[in-house]
Amino acid sequence: MLQKTDWNVVEADVHTVNSWLDGGKAILVDVRETNEFEAERIPGAFLMPLSMLDGARFPVIPGKTVVLHCAVGKRSAAAAKQLLEAGHPRAVHMTGGFNAWKAAGLATET
Repeated sequence: MLQKTDWNVVEADVHTVNSWLDGGKAILVDVRETNEFEAERIPGAFLMPLSMLDGARFPVIPGKTVVLHCAVGKRSAAAAKQLLEAGHPRAVHMTGGFNAWKAAGLATET
């Protein structure tokens, strides 16, 4: 399911994101801190901590939906807003974050 917030940030639930990843349509970016990522992560996710994110330098990846996630959804929403403010055409954040992913029984790795 997709929704838009007041900032035009697109929200996608974990099942939608998982479907996009399985179909090769998305790239998942984990905006949690390094220690959180190292402890447990979603397979294939790239790490870009919110504390280091620079929306102006973040690449636009043609043909792929960039999905941002954190632990519960607050940092990823902030990261998506930052990308939009820097001129990116679309920003998607995964609602519920890593915790929702795990609660849904989807794969993680340590």
